Amino acid sequence: MFGNKIQSVWIEQSEIPNYYQHPICHICKRRMMVKRSKSLSPEPSSSSESKRPKIVEDGQTNGRMAHPNMLDLSDDVLLNIMKYLNPQDLMSLSSCCQRLDQVTQDRTLWANVDFRSRSMLLHELEKYVKFLQPLTTSLAIRGNQDPEKFTGLSQSFFNAIKVVCNQLKELIIEDYCIDGNKIQITDFPTMIEKLSLKGSMMCHLQSNKSYFFKIDVHMPNLTCLILSNCQWFTPHSLLVISKIPKLKELRLDSCHRLGECVAYASLATRFGFKTLEILDLRDTALGDSEICCFSSTKTLTHLYLECPPILRNAESAEQQQQQQQQQQERLQRQAAQRPVFEDRNLVQFLVEDEFLWENFERCLISDRAICALGSYVCDRRVQNSIEDVVVIEEDRRIFNNPHLRTLVVRHYPRVTNHSLVHLALNASSLEYLDVTGTAVTKDGVQMFKSQKTNVKVVSSFDET
Repeated sequence: MFGNKIQSVWIEQSEIPNYYQHPICHICKRRMMVKRSKSLSPEPSSSSESKRPKIVEDGQTNGRMAHPNMLDLSDDVLLNIMKYLNPQDLMSLSSCCQRLDQVTQDRTLWANVDFRSRSMLLHELEKYVKFLQPLTTSLAIRGNQDPEKFTGLSQSFFNAIKVVCNQLKELIIEDYCIDGNKIQITDFPTMIEKLSLKGSMMCHLQSNKSYFFKIDVHMPNLTCLILSNCQWFTPHSLLVISKIPKLKELRLDSCHRLGECVAYASLATRFGFKTLEILDLRDTALGDSEICCFSSTKTLTHLYLECPPILRNAESAEQQQQQQQQQQERLQRQAAQRPVFEDRNLVQFLVEDEFLWENFERCLISDRAICALGSYVCDRRVQNSIEDVVVIEEDRRIFNNPHLRTLVVRHYPRVTNHSLVHLALNASSLEYLDVTGTAVTKDGVQMFKSQKTNVKVVSSFDET
């Protein structure tokens, strides 16, 4: 009586109430199943177009297999799936059909774009420019350092980024080659706040001018600059970078050309780096004089220092054993001859300066640089002068690096317990300290921990 308006459904035996468990009801059930089997057709009926077919648990329907189709999912579900895919997979998915091509170009999928899952050549990179959106805020790419396959970035790529991504805040370019004659720092997007050139190569650089010339004017909003493993970076660029008005994070780790540069470091820290908070100088050849210059940076909160492996292993094993033996002998003699005194319940271990300078050809970081961090500067001015009497105002102590929270000093043999004593007394904001591979002793570390209970200390004496 209901005709074709009856909608076919599966009725399991367990779902039928007890009062329907009757022979007549079983006959009706068989008739409904026959009608349902006759109504199956390749084309969907008009009454069932708006509803999705129900998939049977056993996966079979009268001898036919029911396979779910990805296109049966809604756009919202597809977007939730696609947000876990990398841009390369999204581009491959867009080539399947027109609907997937439309979904993959949704602006929410291209807000933060990271192509670093695999290296990309220039001709591949240009294919992805069409997917970038005006709301793209982060773009990361990685090249190939193989000389046979290495391809530099082009001017057209930077022009496309500046035109399409007008709200770009973060640009990460790793392991690419940049031609200094074709691409200047002024060709980069001007609105970015984070720039990374990690592992990039530079060719045809001008010898009389830094590559970062006028970066402070071109990128006034830049807060983070990462130049890790940039072998082309030279010390004179420090002075140019220090002029960036909002720079908070500077990473120069593994820049092996960054060595003795007291003049540039002194000028840069005296007149620039007014907002610098994070400074990474690991795996560089900087010494005491350069690090002491950064002690005047009042805003510094994180400082990372680590001796390069090539300098760390420069001495032979025999020389190292001799130095360790000499150090133990000197410590024993001084313990017997000099009194060990306490300052605020922290034992001070005295180390002779002349021993620290033996057998070292290159000036590495020592206690002198560490003790400059957190120290104070006396500022006493002449108020009046009457004949032979000079009136000087009271001593005003200005502490350096008052906000220093993280300090990493690794594998420097000249850093001793004297640095621990100084940091315990003067680094009031310190929260994390790493002195792995230095000449500090286990007793010195324990005494530091007892004095600074709120500081997490990492050393060579930690139990593994």
